[in-house]
Amino acid sequence: MNKVLIHVPHSSLKVSNKFRKKMLLSNKEFNEENYFMCDYKINKCIPFLSNNIVFKYSRIMCDVERYRDSKLEEMNKYGMGYIYEYTSLKKKILEIDKLYKEYIDKIYERHHGKIHKRVTKILNKYNECILIDLHSYSDETVKRIFNKENNPDICLGVNNFYDKKLLNSAINYFNKYGYTTKINYPYAGSLIPNEYCNDNRIKSMMIEVNKRVFDSKMKKLIKKYLKMISSNWKE
Repeated sequence: MNKVLIHVPHSSLKVSNKFRKKMLLSNKEFNEENYFMCDYKINKCIPFLSNNIVFKYSRIMCDVERYRDSKLEEMNKYGMGYIYEYTSLKKKILEIDKLYKEYIDKIYERHHGKIHKRVTKILNKYNECILIDLHSYSDETVKRIFNKENNPDICLGVNNFYDKKLLNSAINYFNKYGYTTKINYPYAGSLIPNEYCNDNRIKSMMIEVNKRVFDSKMKKLIKKYLKMISSNWKE
């Protein structure tokens, strides 16, 4: 174990039978949306033997990056909170009842419990945790949902309290290979466990790779970068 934890929340296409029984979409409609929204194969960029947590279900079934509190989660206005009610094309996915919500809540809680446990273990050993939140996105996704354009090859998301050394390491690395980077555009922020939201020992950064550059070269570069910070990160 080292002080770097790689979190991949959106790479799976898997959904449960309970989800499928409630689904209002046709199989074709769902499969198209599931693949469209998935950070497909971004988990393949994790270096061998790295400290990592990969969520096993599709984000459409349960998005563990969203707040469960509807007052905090701005994506609820699109019907895409931690339980998606609508697709990116505004088609109804399912009706949420109490029992189904309780079922998804348990999945959500188990995943966040796993993150909290791993972060705590790293902090206890190193008194510092570098949390990399790894994603991919497409120009079409942000166009559909947010009507944003002029997207970079690499979006780097940070919170108000962030580590400049970590952020600059990513900017310099990807710029060196000719890729464009932007901070908090088109996505912003990075995951921090709720229990540690004010703990400056956690250095969190989101890496969003634009799918237009997500080829074999990029996969190798991401893996190399993650391996580099996992092996060599110093105070």
